Amino acid sequence: MRVVKLSDLEQFTAVNLLSEDLGVIGGPVIVPSCAQVVLRWNLSSGKVGHNVLYGRYSGAFAGTVGQCNAIMTALTSGGAWTALNNLLSTGGSFAGVDIRNVNVKDQPIISSTNAPIAGADATGAMPSEVAACITLRTAKAGRANRGRLYLPNLAISSASPGNVIAGATMTALTNWANTIIGALAPSGYVLVIGQKARAAYTSPKTGTHFDQRDATSETVTQCTPRDNHWDSQRRRGLK
Repeated sequence: MRVVKLSDLEQFTAVNLLSEDLGVIGGPVIVPSCAQVVLRWNLSSGKVGHNVLYGRYSGAFAGTVGQCNAIMTALTSGGAWTALNNLLSTGGSFAGVDIRNVNVKDQPIISSTNAPIAGADATGAMPSEVAACITLRTAKAGRANRGRLYLPNLAISSASPGNVIAGATMTALTNWANTIIGALAPSGYVLVIGQKARAAYTSPKTGTHFDQRDATSETVTQCTPRDNHWDSQRRRGLK
């Protein structure tokens, strides 16, 4: 048996080959001149779902409760919302909007004071982890330049034969998604993909090198349903 002296061994660092986010830097979210705009949903299971969007602002941050209320009102007014809400389960509700400045760390959350708006479809709710996926697109390609919003609370009536989202629901989702950018604008926010700073890394799968990236944001140009397949944001699952 061959013996190797411990002093001849070199220290190594373990790498998780299953990780797809090797450049991630821990710590608070900081994105220059941006705020998180969070849509809160009360789910039929009693849990709360969150859609975390990013809005870029000009000048100093001036978030208010009035802005939260205005964004919620804009998202829940007009024919596009009425058509969508008629497909959302009565067991859940659009609970409110939160804004938090992420230009610097550890800023307080500002919340809307509007009353929650319950869904209008009494056919029963889909399971809490089932959602329709809305894609947020920018003028640039690549995963880092796209976002996703998982819309919960759709009623069972939106399930079509073949276990896909019904055509009428897809139309309602498309029309409502088209209102998101405009809902933020009057309050001084441009809908963006918020990008945290990343460290340089080389993919262990492909060998591709990714350079360091400073924190920044990319303007969202379109919000649209990804497809007619049901999706799941797994961390919201049945635990």
